[in-house]
Amino acid sequence: MTASVIINFIIVLGTLVIFFGALAKKLFGTAIRYFTVQSNFLCGAVCLLAALYGLKGEIPFWVSTLKYIGTCAVTVTFVTVFAYLGPRFHNWDVLLRDGNLWMHLFCPVLAIVSYLCWDRVPAPFPYVFLGILPMILYGILYFWKVVMEKPEKRWDDLYGFQNGVNWKTSAAAMLTLDFVLSLVLWVL
Repeated sequence: MTASVIINFIIVLGTLVIFFGALAKKLFGTAIRYFTVQSNFLCGAVCLLAALYGLKGEIPFWVSTLKYIGTCAVTVTFVTVFAYLGPRFHNWDVLLRDGNLWMHLFCPVLAIVSYLCWDRVPAPFPYVFLGILPMILYGILYFWKVVMEKPEKRWDDLYGFQNGVNWKTSAAAMLTLDFVLSLVLWVL
């Protein structure tokens, strides 16, 4: 087996750790609200495809494209945790324990390494916009559930983006970060 196949299977196993950990703690319904969880499930599913095609010999362009999208999504998670959530809330013990260690550190780093070293194919610049698609879709859902939904059905502001900051500023900052990360992965 190649390094790509091995790393992709490790990411799949990490995703299963996350999934079964949430089920065991009866947190799955709440956990699925987080972009971190959604992005890791996306990345894990795509890594399964990449590993299976890698066993056959070559990863098709469409799988590589999905791998890029999933890698961009978990990269946003990684950077958000280490640049915003950890320093802001000082809860490193929670952010890097059990399944969170896989979601916030191991899976993103492994996805970045495997994508950049083995699973990447040359693609035109518009490819960069595919990398921000998961964040845009999640942003629409999050905005609706936190800001627009009826008060009794609203989600808590899980990330604290609304605390003292206008939602437009938070959205612009996250989309800018996502675009920059997507661009960096595309350039590298």
